Amino acid sequence: MEKISCLRVCLLVQDAYGLFGEVQLEGTILKERQLEGKSCSLVGMKILQKATRERTMGLFSLIDTIWPPVMPLKTPGQSQPCEEVQADLPPPTFCYLLTAHPNLGQIDVIEEDPISKLYQPPVSHCLKEILQAGGLGTRCTFYARVIYQRLQVRSFLSVEQKEILLMVTDVTLQGNNESHSSLPKTVPVYVTSSCVLGPEVLEALTVAAPHSILFRDALRDQGRMVCVERSVLLLQKPLLCVASGACASDLTGPVRLDELGSRTQANSICSVRGTVAGVDESTAFSWPACDRCGNGRLEQSPEHREEAFYCGQCSHVVTSPALRRHLQVFLDCPSRSGCSVKVKLLQSSISSLLRLATCEDGSYEVKSVLAKEVGPLNCFVRSVASHPTSCIALEEIQLLSAGPAPVGHPLLPESL
Repeated sequence: MEKISCLRVCLLVQDAYGLFGEVQLEGTILKERQLEGKSCSLVGMKILQKATRERTMGLFSLIDTIWPPVMPLKTPGQSQPCEEVQADLPPPTFCYLLTAHPNLGQIDVIEEDPISKLYQPPVSHCLKEILQAGGLGTRCTFYARVIYQRLQVRSFLSVEQKEILLMVTDVTLQGNNESHSSLPKTVPVYVTSSCVLGPEVLEALTVAAPHSILFRDALRDQGRMVCVERSVLLLQKPLLCVASGACASDLTGPVRLDELGSRTQANSICSVRGTVAGVDESTAFSWPACDRCGNGRLEQSPEHREEAFYCGQCSHVVTSPALRRHLQVFLDCPSRSGCSVKVKLLQSSISSLLRLATCEDGSYEVKSVLAKEVGPLNCFVRSVASHPTSCIALEEIQLLSAGPAPVGHPLLPESL
């Protein structure tokens, strides 16, 4: 099992006695060779540390996915392995962290035994199976479609850490038509800063289009998945044993979201519909934007006094700027009666809502938008509170689709 970055390669290795080691090597040593599953000889290695299960739980959660071994192991002092596979072997309690001596480290594939009998390829499960199985703190591998992505910044002890929130789904969740089912239609996947992403995945995350990703060895954590150190994200589906036969490419038609309800949690996405009960006038404002690229940070144009603005993003003199608005409304939602639901609307929804309410001077009458029905809206749940009053803060979003990409970068910092 290997994880490759531009700086180093980490290999999880196991010998015929069942002992494990994690080898940290510079990428140049391997020369981009694919070593997973191969029988190899390691030369010029040194032990950095003896890791224990209690101190490196992340590493041992990965080791547990390939334990017990599928072939008889050797016993120290004996040249031949046991005759039978011992399924009741206790899980390992320690592991060696290794590295290569400078200019001496070398890994050679044993050609006469190219595929090790100890190798156990990862088993991919569908999201429905994973959610039903539970197993907090254990590793799982799945193939899913990313339908929304968001860059979030969290502060821990005055240190900011960035993580990517990916909302994913597959055919087993989308095909669940039972309204009383406890399974969601989408699942959040948190990609932490400790998870190294390859250039292909990083490039895919900069494109505002849906993409299917193999999430390998993610951690299960209370209804969500977390990609941490030693987790791997791949764009192309390798030859895996797929337990359920489900594949994200089986999705047909538009993606369905869970309706806003009593089980809706923060940092999830949902579908919302309701009637306008009020407008947050204290946060309502408008600003000019470039009519060519959509840039909302226009500059004054001293060289062109007759024109008002200049767009530094596309080097364009803006003579007819587009008007963009910020508007948050309060909705009465049948699915959350008695709860204050506040939604930050997208430009398209604002334009639709204010189309008949705008006055000649560009302002609008609040009473003209009250009791208007809106939705269904696709929304990101920013916060859920029950004290002192029940309230939910939502932000309307655009799901990743195969259509034209929206203006702007798909990974935006969390709005404040």
